Amino acid sequence: MEDTKFKIEVDGEVKEAELLKTVSLDEKNYAIYAIDKGDDTSDILASRIVKDNDGKDTLVDLETDDEKSKIRDIVNAMFS
Repeated sequence: MEDTKFKIEVDGEVKEAELLKTVSLDEKNYAIYAIDKGDDTSDILASRIVKDNDGKDTLVDLETDDEKSKIRDIVNAMFS
């Protein structure tokens, strides 16, 4: 993922997100990004990065509780 700002669909609504960091964990790549809530706060989210059929990076939801826990620990360490 090269650009720091990108569009993402969240709950059926397209929003602008800002990439904060990419991390590799267990041979998979993850994007940690922020979505501005419009009230001087942001939601911090994470998704797994996979290549689509055209070879472009795309984001998919975290699938397992273990994966979510490991990424949550990384996000918490970023902001502690």
